[in-house]
Amino acid sequence: MRIILALSALTCVLLFSCKKEDDLSNNSGGSNPTRLVKMVTKSGSDSTVYNFTYNSSGKITAANLSGAESGQPIDLRVTYIRNSSGIIQKQVLKSNEFAAVGIDSIVTIVNYDAGNNRYKNAVSVFSIFGFSIRDSIVFQYDASGKMITEIDYTDGGGGTYDPSTKTEYSYSGNNVLSEKFYSYGGAAFDLDETDTYEYDAKTNPLQFASDAVVLNLVPFYSANNTTKTTVVASNPADNYITTETYTYNSSNRPATSTSVTGSETATTTYYYQ
Repeated sequence: MRIILALSALTCVLLFSCKKEDDLSNNSGGSNPTRLVKMVTKSGSDSTVYNFTYNSSGKITAANLSGAESGQPIDLRVTYIRNSSGIIQKQVLKSNEFAAVGIDSIVTIVNYDAGNNRYKNAVSVFSIFGFSIRDSIVFQYDASGKMITEIDYTDGGGGTYDPSTKTEYSYSGNNVLSEKFYSYGGAAFDLDETDTYEYDAKTNPLQFASDAVVLNLVPFYSANNTTKTTVVASNPADNYITTETYTYNSSNRPATSTSVTGSETATTTYYYQ
């Protein structure tokens, strides 16, 4: 189980309990707000809202995903606990789906390599149906300090961590060029899917390179906004292409976007402070 992506996991109730909708802007007006605090996505009858909370240093501390997807309600919340230096030490994930199977939350302990100024691994422990599950993910970097591989190990209760999945990353400048996803077949990792990305030249409002490996790299690492995602799977029936077009505010950040995958279209509006 990969560390849960903050973009799709999250809560920001405190932020919006004291804010009015007209305090936000998706067009920046004359005030030039640049901190993304809300995204509203609509696709058919589905509608989802992503809210983001930050500390005084501009680092994400919590986020929330709510609404409905495929006709089912969503309530997914993540909190990032940081030390005085802003390093993520713990991630707490809550979900209505977890509660349905008796899980209050999934707590991930994140370990940091201070000597090399980077995250080195993270460990999650939770119980389900009386079984204790331990999940460990290890990050590997290239000589320039970019994370190139993450390997997930799982202990299903037997006391031994076994390989589960692997993800490999490649880069083009300051953007993630591709992700390769593997599953462990018992003797070796088998390639399941390759995702390749194309970008615009505008500013990605969710670029947090120093925390990207914990938040999951895409889109938190890339400097620009994805305009095309090409997915090539081991089963050709699962291949697809997603294209995304944007309008931008005066800060060169997305104001709206339209995503098209086959016959499905989704629109997103971005709100800033």
